[in-house]
Amino acid sequence: MRARALGAQAGEDALAAERSRADEASQVQGAKDGDSSVWDGWFQRFYPNLFRYAYIRLRRRAEAEEIASQVFVEAYRGIARYTYTGKPVLAWLYRIAHNLVYDRLKFEERRSVLQVDSPAATDITDGPESIIANIDLLNAIDTLTDEQRDVVILRYFLGMSAQEVSGVIGKTPAAVFSLQARALVALRGRLGEEFRL
Repeated sequence: MRARALGAQAGEDALAAERSRADEASQVQGAKDGDSSVWDGWFQRFYPNLFRYAYIRLRRRAEAEEIASQVFVEAYRGIARYTYTGKPVLAWLYRIAHNLVYDRLKFEERRSVLQVDSPAATDITDGPESIIANIDLLNAIDTLTDEQRDVVILRYFLGMSAQEVSGVIGKTPAAVFSLQARALVALRGRLGEEFRL
């Protein structure tokens, strides 16, 4: 009885995933045709996650807002070359955000500009201990490999499932879990065994 219920659930999940892919394929075609409602929907749906990703990487609100907005400008410019392959549109947008953040960090590195901004200084209303813990966590995240950092940000700060992360970064769910496990071990090594995300 339980096996039959699990099989039925798996079939429903597969059907829902297929409908979602068909819906996204239709949206991509609409975006290519210049349908502003598709672009508006994508902006409403994806901007918050793209902003949070950029903010965690850059730690400056204005730059994160600029990057998240620039993602849509770049996507609009490149939609004619984009081919929907069944991966979530968010994976494409995330890759654009990743590249924009990387370019910004490289530019800053070349200019040798060192800015020490409090992470979320305008957002944090907790006491000094909480602010220090957030700074320590963000600094520890900076020591991870790029792939580990992206998995931690997407899983714990943006709340994506391992399956969603796998679609975004182009890795299998098993690879996502492996990257996540290695990242958490590294973070515990830097922040202590009591560290929990």
